[in-house]
Amino acid sequence: MKAFKVAALALALTALTGSAQALPPQNRRSTSAPDAKLLDMDVVKAMSIALRENLMVLSAQSRLESAKGRSKTASSALGPMLSLQGQGGAYDNIPRQPDNDVSARVAVNQNLYSGGANQARSRQGKLGVKQAEQSLADMKETVAQNVWNAFYDLLFRLEVVHAQEDALEYYTNAEKELTSGRSSGLDLSRVRQQKENARSQRFAAVNNLGASRIELCRLLRLPPQTQFALAGSLEDGLPSVEEASALPDDPAGELKETLARRNDYQALITARDSKAQDITIAKAGLIPSLSLTSSYRFGYRSNGQPVGQSPREPNTNNSDNQWIASLSLNVPVFDNGATSGRVRTARGELEAAEHAVTEKEERVRSEIATSWLSLQTALASLSASRASVKRAQESLKLAESGYRKRGNTQIDVLQTRNDLTNALQQQAMALKNARFAQGALWKAQGRFTEQAFRVVPGETEVKLNPSNGKK
Repeated sequence: MKAFKVAALALALTALTGSAQALPPQNRRSTSAPDAKLLDMDVVKAMSIALRENLMVLSAQSRLESAKGRSKTASSALGPMLSLQGQGGAYDNIPRQPDNDVSARVAVNQNLYSGGANQARSRQGKLGVKQAEQSLADMKETVAQNVWNAFYDLLFRLEVVHAQEDALEYYTNAEKELTSGRSSGLDLSRVRQQKENARSQRFAAVNNLGASRIELCRLLRLPPQTQFALAGSLEDGLPSVEEASALPDDPAGELKETLARRNDYQALITARDSKAQDITIAKAGLIPSLSLTSSYRFGYRSNGQPVGQSPREPNTNNSDNQWIASLSLNVPVFDNGATSGRVRTARGELEAAEHAVTEKEERVRSEIATSWLSLQTALASLSASRASVKRAQESLKLAESGYRKRGNTQIDVLQTRNDLTNALQQQAMALKNARFAQGALWKAQGRFTEQAFRVVPGETEVKLNPSNGKK
């Protein structure tokens, strides 16, 4: 019961989009040199490209087409089958054979009763299409979330590069001041050591940025060398801790709606319903079946017998049309347990499918609760990291002021500057973690694309909680 309450609390976060602030065009962050040709990109554009071009989405669409074909094949057994047949022959001086014989036949076959097997296969085919549609929708959510994470990881890597560049610039300027002024060789040596460390860390940060950019290109099926001008911020649409702690008006109703939105859960229900049809199909093995076959024959024969040799078959041409209709009844009596075995197998698979649905429902509840708690933790960590950045900035100012007044040592200044660089990187990491947690919660709620496509740079979003309709 306690676990259910936690899960119910998690359902509060049905809308976590906030105000999204765009970067002006001149301030868009670039992933390459200033003179490189750049592709403008924001998170919504990236997800849109992936939903059109990503191979996992295209494969899911192909599986949907395949399911439609199987459904059409299965349903065809319910209707009549029409066929045309033709035959012709020519003979020369063969006793008791015509000179030529031409015939055409139109045949119709219709299964009248199959113990419900054909109807069950038809329903199974339609359920297969439905399951493929649900799997496609779930795949789109998964791909969109992957792109979301890749895009914000790229923004995070940019922030790390900027932090390292700022540190390198700081130590470069400090080196110039110490070189031009009166300072001890030890102070200059320390600054140069910090400068080289910053240069090395910047090199690693740039390489990490490149790897993150390539991963985004892979998801979007763009050339690996593509460079981006990124619009947006790690903070676009992030909620506060208070907003992330809001309670739903109807926890049970929210959970029910979440399960209805989760396409992976609904696909398991559809698969279970399809397994139920296997029992009907298996039972049909010992049920009588009835089919109708009818045909109409058009024939022409030219008789080549000499006159007088066969008074019963004079030398005439004739055309005889015939029709045939027959009913076929098949009554199975004994199959040595084959049908019983198939029924038992089908029932076992249906029971396993029911367990899979129950297990998935429990997992969904757990995912929502875990994602909700992870988002709250990430937002709390973000708040702490922002405070750490502010304190590090203040400490650096105090250390620099004290150093100029000879109250602090140079080591104090270098340490506080290093603390600021680390704090900036930790803040960027906290922002990325919050972004990832936000996306994970949306995915757990089955509304990722619905919410993620609302985070549009430059547009202020109205935060609306669908559970209570309050702004």
